Amino acid sequence: MKVETATSQRIDPRDLLSEWANSSDEWVRYIVRHVLTGAGPLSSDEAAEAYALFRQEKAFDSRELPTEEPLATLESEDEAIEPLTLTSVANVVGVNALVEGGVIEPHAGLTILFGENGTGKTGYSRIFKALAKSRTADVILGDIEAPSPKQQSAEISYTLGSTTKTYTWTGGQGIAPFTRMSIFDSPSVSFHVDDDLEYVYVPAALALFNHVIAGIKSVQSAIDQAAHELRSGHTGLLSRFTRTATVYPLIETLGASTDLEHLKSFVDTGEDVDTRVAQLRRTVAALEADTISAEIKIQQRVERVLTQASNAATTLADFNTDAYSREREALHGLQKDYRAFRDSLFEAADLPADPDDTWSAFVTAGKAYEAHLVELGVHDIDRCLYCRQPLDDAARGLINKYSEYLEDKITADITASKVRLDAFGERITSLEIRDAATFAAEYDDTDDKPDYHLELDRTLLSVATITKQLQAGASIDSTLTESATTDAATLNVVLTSTTSALKELRKQAATRTETLATKRKELVELEAAAELGKSWSLIEAQVRDAKEADRLTLLAKPMPGLLRAVTGLAKTASDQMINESFDALFTEECAALRAPTLDIEFVGRQGLAKRRKVLTGKHKPSAVLSEGEQKVLAMADFLAEARLAGITAPVIFDDPVSSLDHRRINEVAQRVTLLAETTQVIVFTHDIFFASTLLALMETTKRCAYFQITDEEGKGKITRATGPRWDSLGSIKKNINETIQAATSQDGDARAALVRTGYDWIRAWCEVFTETELLQGVTQRYQPNVRMTNLPKIKADALPDAIETVNRIFEEACRYIDGHSQPLPTLGVSPTLGGLETHWAELTAARTTYINADR
Repeated sequence: MKVETATSQRIDPRDLLSEWANSSDEWVRYIVRHVLTGAGPLSSDEAAEAYALFRQEKAFDSRELPTEEPLATLESEDEAIEPLTLTSVANVVGVNALVEGGVIEPHAGLTILFGENGTGKTGYSRIFKALAKSRTADVILGDIEAPSPKQQSAEISYTLGSTTKTYTWTGGQGIAPFTRMSIFDSPSVSFHVDDDLEYVYVPAALALFNHVIAGIKSVQSAIDQAAHELRSGHTGLLSRFTRTATVYPLIETLGASTDLEHLKSFVDTGEDVDTRVAQLRRTVAALEADTISAEIKIQQRVERVLTQASNAATTLADFNTDAYSREREALHGLQKDYRAFRDSLFEAADLPADPDDTWSAFVTAGKAYEAHLVELGVHDIDRCLYCRQPLDDAARGLINKYSEYLEDKITADITASKVRLDAFGERITSLEIRDAATFAAEYDDTDDKPDYHLELDRTLLSVATITKQLQAGASIDSTLTESATTDAATLNVVLTSTTSALKELRKQAATRTETLATKRKELVELEAAAELGKSWSLIEAQVRDAKEADRLTLLAKPMPGLLRAVTGLAKTASDQMINESFDALFTEECAALRAPTLDIEFVGRQGLAKRRKVLTGKHKPSAVLSEGEQKVLAMADFLAEARLAGITAPVIFDDPVSSLDHRRINEVAQRVTLLAETTQVIVFTHDIFFASTLLALMETTKRCAYFQITDEEGKGKITRATGPRWDSLGSIKKNINETIQAATSQDGDARAALVRTGYDWIRAWCEVFTETELLQGVTQRYQPNVRMTNLPKIKADALPDAIETVNRIFEEACRYIDGHSQPLPTLGVSPTLGGLETHWAELTAARTTYINADR
């Protein structure tokens, strides 16, 4: 099924790249030249030099690198790959629950690994998938029931060309040269049917396009990085300027479009600029200190203190001590006359005690109570106000004297005199001097007293002394007010001066706010102008860098076009080198496997060759095809891809015929055996018909090895065998011996049941022995043909004795199993343990005799 592909008219991909590079910039030719000569990607140094050439070619840097001359056509080289052949897989440890000690020795042709589900086949297939890093490789676990997991490992023996090698696998994935192995399994079906797949094999010449794309992208990345660094390399410049400065927006938007001449007009480069800045800072600091406000508060307090002191001194000066003394003496005279009148008036009143102030209060209270009763209309003039007894003439006369006493003119004069005396004293006692007293007290223990402290202290002392005298009703010392007029004048002068100074301070405070704002603005502008001069080299560098970044960004715009151009070249080359060949191979495989007919679309992006399968109407195959059709379609895609490179490594199939009918199984088997004629093929399967078909197809060439995988002595037990069976003599022998052993320890019905089970296994042993050894596998269950080549192996002379023993015991066993009806005479006859043991011994002896015959 090999496809011969014509190459005489093909264009070498190297020529395509060379012609394209010769029409491009020098730095592009540099990349292509190094990719073609090195047959691989650019090194980091070469990528850096490509970017350096780009900068020099575009006049960012001075030219130092040599001119990149046009490329000549390069001679193509054949890709030689040494064939890989697996020779053994042994010493598997720590993979799932596989038992240790199993050995697989794959044939150079076909190797069949047959086992039922759950016997351990998957563990071995996972090792191959990990080595190849197949698309469906998954995580390999250890024995989850083991107390502690073991380190995964396996010994892989192989030949590479003519060299024999061994590799110790420790769980890694994607190990060369095993990555060349092709693996097909059920999970990969969806990839091969629906996905846009990249080719596993890419010719070295075609891979050059990817390397060129990577080189261009490295230059593109370097351009982007340089532009980013140029735009962000002076981020600290803006912090040097105050936001309110006129030039701040210009610095904030500093870039390629900045008018440097206009910005330079704001620069102050005077030699004394630092001195002027320092002076202006001191001025602003003084204005910000706000000493005027503090002085205003001080002067406001002094003004308040002087106002209180001046009022007090003026009041003292106006206080007439003589008039106060005369009024006081007059009051004393009135009070003396009042007492004399009271004594004479009540001399014959037979009072219990001499009338005094307490008695006067009693009389006054009675008069008030009488007025109250009159107001209520309940006053009885014939009764006493206090005891409510009828009044006689003597009592009524006494009450009249009370009225006469209260209405006496002397009492009214006394009251009037007291009012006048209170008016004299109130002017002094009502003075507000607390702030003045507190202020004066603060200077008691200091030497730095105010100029007016004598007048202030004297005034406060006089007010305090006179207040005490007034409250005591004592005479007033006239010397306390002698200097009051002078003190008032002095304090008033100081008060006037303080008020005038306070007014001036308030005026200055109002203008200070405006001055501070002006000076602050001047300082901001001067500092910005000075900083402009100091930072001018950085400003020019930032503008220059911004212009360079803009140029780099502009020159980077054609990069996507360059990448698309290389992708177009890669697609042209891949169409010629891969897609056309793949299309032919895929068509062949579909015909061989009777897969559905569909279209293949070849997709190329970023230099990658991909393929996509679609049915009519652009439907995905999985949406239309059956599961079996999808599987053979996937296998056709898999085999075409494997053959595309020329298969040089094992091809592995893991359960390739699940969900297929017998006809398709036969077709897949024929395709696998055809592949095994020239390639090492390993097949994992649990399908007995598929395994038997493969063995029958390989009967002629003998390029086949068959291994049975069982879980009889642990998961993944490997046994070399001749063909698949559901039963083996070894497994049945084990079951017979275990059943006899169990029956020995039982009695009654339990023993009888075990003996019948033993005869059931005896019957199965007879069938398998007849198939595999008496008849040498000439005809076997699940084999599609009669193996006539094995007919001479039958030992005809030894057959009669063996047949007699096997047939007799077989019929005896049939009597005791439930699957056969019994005649009435024997229905009640039960087998015995001794009989079972005897029959088993006879069969064992008959087999030994037959095997040893003709030796």
